[in-house]
Parts: sequence; C-alpha cells; structure tokens
Amino acid sequence: MRKIMLVFYMLLLPTITTNAEEDLPTSTKATRENILEDAVIDLLQPQMYVAVQDHYGTTKEIGFMCLKVINIKKLDHPGSMLFEAELEGTTYTGPHNPLDVFTVTVRKDYETVGWVMQKYKVEKFELNKKYGKCREPA
Repeated sequence: MRKIMLVFYMLLLPTITTNAEEDLPTSTKATRENILEDAVIDLLQPQMYVAVQDHYGTTKEIGFMCLKVINIKKLDHPGSMLFEAELEGTTYTGPHNPLDVFTVTVRKDYETVGWVMQKYKVEKFELNKKYGKCREPA
C-alpha cells in the first residue's frame, strides 16, 4: 500500500508544481508595453548593480525593488541600435528594508561595447515621502 501511495504522490507532484506558477497574483496586466518594460529592466539590471558597487563598495546582501524605466530614447538616427535608458529602483537589505533610491543612466552607443552605466544619482529613501506605487512585473 505504501508503494502505491508513493507512486501516486510522485505522479501528482509535477502537476501541482507546474500549476502553482501559472496563477501568481500580479496587479500589472501582461500588455506588450509592460512585458517590454520587464525585458528592459531584466536586460539592464546588471548595470544598475555597477552603480550599487560604486556607491556602497559591495553588492552583497543588497537588492532592488520598485524597478521602473523612467525614459528610453534612440540615439543617432531612426533605425540605429543605439540607445540611452534611465531606470529607477530602490535598494534594500534584509527583509526589504529600504536604503536609497537610485536613478541610473545606461547607454549603448558607438563608444561602448554593449550597455554601459554612464551615471547615477542616489537619493536617501525617506519613509514619509511619497514615491508612487511600486510596479509589479507583468
């Protein structure tokens, strides 16, 4: 009987784990624009950690929350693959204890190989200040 139950659970487990991820709650609709913003954030997040490394001297135990694309523009001419993007995110440590708000400008142009962090601005996170609602990934 135990062997039958073990086989039953082994067959049932993969269906439970695959279905659990399909209905994760998010308030952000999976529109084309939101998915593209998620992709840009995912692509450029390593450059944001370059700014974190420069500012704090480490990236250990520091994460980002409330990431969003502030601005993105084409450089040079229409049809070129040269861009400049400005992203914003709040750094945290531990169980999401906010540290600072980073605004990072990254660029891909004739002078760089791939995306490169150009500059960043750091503002101390203030609990009483309204920063707007955090955007969840789509």
